[in-house]
Amino acid sequence: MAREEKKKIRTYPASVEAEKSVLAAFMIDNRAAMDHLNKLKEDDFSLPAHKEIFIAMRELYLESHPLDLVSVADKMRLKGTLAEAGDFPYLSQIASSIPSAAGCGYYVDILKRDGLLRRLLEVSKDIAENVYTSENGEESLSYAQQRILTVTQSQEKTSLTPVGPIVDEVIHKIEEQHANPDSAKGLLTGFANFDYVTSGLQKSDLVILAARPGVGKTAFALNVATNIAQRDENKNILIFSLEMADKQLVQRMLCSMTGIKNNSISKSELELNEFVLLNKARQQLWKSHIYVDQTTLQTPSDILSKCRRFMIEHKCEIDLIIIDYMQLMVFPGKESRQQEVAEISRHMKLLAKEINAPVIVLSQMSRGAEQRNEKPQLHDLRDSGSIEQDADIVAFLYKEKNQPPEDTIVELIIAKFRNGQTGSLAYEWHGSNFKFVSVDSDRLKTIKKVDVQSADGGESPKEGSAQ
Repeated sequence: MAREEKKKIRTYPASVEAEKSVLAAFMIDNRAAMDHLNKLKEDDFSLPAHKEIFIAMRELYLESHPLDLVSVADKMRLKGTLAEAGDFPYLSQIASSIPSAAGCGYYVDILKRDGLLRRLLEVSKDIAENVYTSENGEESLSYAQQRILTVTQSQEKTSLTPVGPIVDEVIHKIEEQHANPDSAKGLLTGFANFDYVTSGLQKSDLVILAARPGVGKTAFALNVATNIAQRDENKNILIFSLEMADKQLVQRMLCSMTGIKNNSISKSELELNEFVLLNKARQQLWKSHIYVDQTTLQTPSDILSKCRRFMIEHKCEIDLIIIDYMQLMVFPGKESRQQEVAEISRHMKLLAKEINAPVIVLSQMSRGAEQRNEKPQLHDLRDSGSIEQDADIVAFLYKEKNQPPEDTIVELIIAKFRNGQTGSLAYEWHGSNFKFVSVDSDRLKTIKKVDVQSADGGESPKEGSAQ
């Protein structure tokens, strides 16, 4: 026996009556407009006429004019949109559609819900169209993630706030900063001298850290990651290691956190108290929000896609991204390595801006800089001068070649700082446990630029002085 199946009728996510009720509430009660108008955008209305009426209301509100039937009609007449929206009779019909504005908040929630669903439908159609015409699956995935993330970010709630509460917050922040100078800074790296000079890493900053091989750029970046995690275990730190395996990175973290020599771990020559230290560091890393990706030959799009996916899946922000290192990344389709690195550099800055987090990218130096025993300069960045242009901070780690390979003084040369002064900072480098230690950071309060010789007092650290 044949059976007819009724197809479920899908209705477009829109409530014309709720839209009318919201517009009516704004016209009959200015208090409703004060409480709810700034929660809406024109795209939250489905009908073009309602969009134009809302736009006129928003302009009147920002101009501090009343939102009544006459003023809205006059504004739309001057803008030339009144006739398209049904003229005065339709506005009058809307204004009289509800007896009071009591339910305005509920109607606004309906509009926000339907607006979100419509945007998701539109994005889904765009994604489907891209899939049908795409020749690259990875690019389609990246496109889909970007479109979904755009909708997610559009849901961020903003509102017009009276100046009274804002001034209270500002005063509270000033008082908090006075009691704790670190509270108003950016993301603190745990290196007191660097944090003093830069006020911490700022969101959307691209930081280039370059050095000759073996000077310790990977160790410095890992020190920053563990310092931040030990200060605040809830900070989300993503490390993309294109060269070193994840187990090697974690072992270096354990060495720097405990002060145990890497050689002792490799040879299993550990004392009982060192196992206690390792277990304590292990617990700290378990609690931390540090994530490692050891995929090789990644493109900027790969990294951006993974960051977007992380934010969507974990429903959180990213606090810091570390990439080790730039010259191991690829950007297919470019004629020369210089063009390739230029595109990689540009996309690293775009990554920092879109994710809204500081991005530390490690970089090699040119062969000429590696061969001569001179302090590096900006032109020593390998493969492309565009790195200097895109970066907010460019820093070089430098140590003289005749110094000991382990316990020695390393200079961090801030060659470019878009928002501050350049200069040099000094660190003790304990190569046996991959640990950098700031040198005499208190003196930074009395001098603008820290000279390595004055910072370390002219004395090299003694052997075995690892902290």
